[in-house]
Amino acid sequence: MSLNFNKGLFDAFGAGSGFQSATMSKATAANSQANQLILRLNNYLPPDPPPAIPSTEILPDETKVKNCQTALGNYGQGANNLNAHVSARLDNLINDMQVASAVKEVDSYISNVPASCTNINTIAGTLDGATDSLLEAASTSMDELDQGITNYDADTITLEAFEALLDRVTAELASSLAGIVGMISNEVMMLDKMYKQHMQMAKSMGFSALLDDDCVRPFLVGLANPEITQVLLSHFEMGDLVELF
Repeated sequence: MSLNFNKGLFDAFGAGSGFQSATMSKATAANSQANQLILRLNNYLPPDPPPAIPSTEILPDETKVKNCQTALGNYGQGANNLNAHVSARLDNLINDMQVASAVKEVDSYISNVPASCTNINTIAGTLDGATDSLLEAASTSMDELDQGITNYDADTITLEAFEALLDRVTAELASSLAGIVGMISNEVMMLDKMYKQHMQMAKSMGFSALLDDDCVRPFLVGLANPEITQVLLSHFEMGDLVELF
């Protein structure tokens, strides 16, 4: 008996998922960078409790600092979520692609159009770097903030310029995070749709095959709901058997 599989692949998959994505290291770096900046911004928050002798240091607006820290924290968590999403997708890549490939052909048959790779490309987006441009843009913003903190501490930029930088970075991180969350959500929804279609296909094929079993057929016909009964009458020429029930 011969088995249709490659021994080298068998051994390789025994060591792990067999796949990797550069997006994971980029997301890890984004989370680390965000956390470091949160710590640096802590220096601009008023001390609690206040010192006995008030400081003469001019601090940036507390709300702007906290808003930026919140945006950094949210972005870091978003990067972690992206990492977890990509890791889970890599672990299930073969199963996902088998389902997606089968559903692609079903969609083509039902719609009477050529098979399309669009849905497969959608579910593979984050794995293949679809969020990398967002991560890179956020990293650039965080680099600017890091340099801005250094410059403000050295009195080489004004308070107004630094506060404007805080506002801009806050907005840019929120925009980048929304893009990442949107891509993850689209992939999850598409995967859910594909798996439901695949199960629907499996039930349809299983039902058709079991109709040939004399022991099973009476139960399938007798327990069928009106929609299935109509299909039996229209496509399987089982009017006589349906009437018995």
